[in-house]
Amino acid sequence: MGLWNIAVSGVILALGTVLVFRWLAVCGVPFKRISLPPAGTRVAVSPGECAKVFGGALLFRVLVFGLAAALATALGVMGARNPVTLWERWDGLHYVRLAELGYGGYVEDGQHLFLVFFPLYVWLIRLLGLVVPNTAAAGLAVSWLCYAGGCVYLYCLAALDYGRETAVKAIWFLSIFPYSFFFGGIMTEGLFLLTTAAGLYAIRRHRWWEAGVWGILAALTRMHGLLLIGAALAELVQEAKLFSQRREGLRAAGKRILRCLPAVFLPVLGTAIYFVLNWRIDDNPFAFTVHQRHWSQGFCWISKTLGYIVKNTLSYPNKVVQLELWLPTLLLFILFFAGLWSAERKHRSMYTLYAFACLFLDYSLSWLLSAGRYLSCALPFFLFLGVWARGKPKRTAAVSIGMLALSVVILSRFLSGGQIM
Repeated sequence: MGLWNIAVSGVILALGTVLVFRWLAVCGVPFKRISLPPAGTRVAVSPGECAKVFGGALLFRVLVFGLAAALATALGVMGARNPVTLWERWDGLHYVRLAELGYGGYVEDGQHLFLVFFPLYVWLIRLLGLVVPNTAAAGLAVSWLCYAGGCVYLYCLAALDYGRETAVKAIWFLSIFPYSFFFGGIMTEGLFLLTTAAGLYAIRRHRWWEAGVWGILAALTRMHGLLLIGAALAELVQEAKLFSQRREGLRAAGKRILRCLPAVFLPVLGTAIYFVLNWRIDDNPFAFTVHQRHWSQGFCWISKTLGYIVKNTLSYPNKVVQLELWLPTLLLFILFFAGLWSAERKHRSMYTLYAFACLFLDYSLSWLLSAGRYLSCALPFFLFLGVWARGKPKRTAAVSIGMLALSVVILSRFLSGGQIM
């Protein structure tokens, strides 16, 4: 595996290096033979458009909910259950129990194993539970509303740099991505979509304090919320053209950057709140790292993760799991990595660097079981796909048909108890 690790790490780090050098060029470093991405179109989105996107996204979630109920009935897995309880599976069940019992009350084998679940989604379910008596229904409502809000922010972000056609396509592809049904489940995907899309939009508009507040919420949803700090730093330095300034301009640009840094690093506060929660429940601010072992989770260098993914894709004993878990996990990495490689010359560094960080960290886990779900929140990739399909109706139709077909298959396996989590 030594040669494998060197080769795979080399290819991945080569792409990361290219992205960093392109960012430095945009920031003013006079590299030769590096072309700069085109400027954004800066389309302003009206409140009426936002309302239409929100309503359309909410309606889409209702349709997926109805499709899930119909599929469950056709597959014979509905039984005496109702459509809401269909979503109480995998992590969804744990979020329901956490909302009902709290982190201190939900215990397994005498341990607070569920501290690994970040708290904002749980707190929002409990808040909405004050008016919605069914906890699972409250969880679905939080997810649906957050998904709709996230689509609005992603639409605004895409329109700002690429225009309305690309914005529509980006939202469409995000919504029909084969694992996007998790946006409407009792999971954190909808909330993370909202907080990261809003954070990226605020960063792109250079509203640093607003971005910091959204970053706090994103960091309370997932550890990956801290990646907004990197996106903000990339955009801030690019906006200041730090490396193209002469001495007097360099000083002014440096001061401007320093003034913004407190807002940029606000997401750290969200992680700090999560540490306090761990300390209050388990007398250890890093208790979640201990409990991750129960879930066979932890950091693993990406080439090693890809190594066991390839091995399991080729020779996993359970053929069903091999086909519905490991093969898609490998194919998704190949597709997303190729998409990023082809996009690196065409998009702002804020997007490409953030996309690289998402892909790298999503595939740096010691036992990766939810790659599709995680990648559904890697938002720049859907911007890239929207640009790639812009003005190409046949390309759009082909991708849409393929995604929709896979969505039905994967949702069916999820409802049937398959290894879709």
